[in-house]
Amino acid sequence: MLVAAKAAPAPETTAPGAAAFELEPTGSSLTFTAVQQAAKFESRFGRFTALVRFDPAQPETGSITARIDLGSVDTGNPERDEVLKGADWFNLSQWPEAVFTAERIVRAGNGYAASGALALRDVTRPVTLQFRWTPGAAGQPARLVGSAALERLAFGVGQGDWRDTTYVGNSVDVRVDIRLRPVHVTVKSVSIITGAPNAQ
Repeated sequence: MLVAAKAAPAPETTAPGAAAFELEPTGSSLTFTAVQQAAKFESRFGRFTALVRFDPAQPETGSITARIDLGSVDTGNPERDEVLKGADWFNLSQWPEAVFTAERIVRAGNGYAASGALALRDVTRPVTLQFRWTPGAAGQPARLVGSAALERLAFGVGQGDWRDTTYVGNSVDVRVDIRLRPVHVTVKSVSIITGAPNAQ
C-alpha cells in the first residue's frame, strides 16, 4: 500500500489561476525501470508526496513539488534494495530523500512539460517531466500521468566499481501515475499524510 509521507512546509507564494492539489495515495504510483546484466527490472517507491498547482487553461501558472523517501525503494529483490540504500548508491544515512521541483510548465504536444530540477544525493540537475492531465469529475481526484528520463551517474548514483555501466546500465526511466485531490486550505498549512490532511 502506498503511504504518503509528511511533506515539508510549502512556500507561502501562490500561482494566480492555478488550483492547488495534494497527493491522494490510493491509486498513485511512482516507478522506475533500470537495466541490470542486460535485463530490465521494474521498481517502485512506496512513500512519496506531491503538491501540484495546475490549471490546464493556464499551464504557465503551475508548479510541482515532489519528495521521495528513498528508503521505500522496492525492486522486488530485498538484497538489491539493501545495496541501493547503501553508501555507493542512495546513501540514505546522508540523503534520505530526493526532491523534484518545477516552476515552469508549458504545453507540449498532446500534454504538458514541467521543467524543473531533481535533487538526489548531493547533486541537483535539470529534469523535465512530460505528462498528461485528466481533471477530476464529480468529487473524484484529478490524474497526472507522466515520465522522465534520467542518467544515474549524473547524480552520483553508483560509486566506485558501480560506475562501470557494463553490469548496471546508466539510463533510468521514471514513471508517475498519481491521483490528486484539491487542497481546500492554504498550501502552507497542509501536511500530506495517510488519510485526511491536518491543518497545522
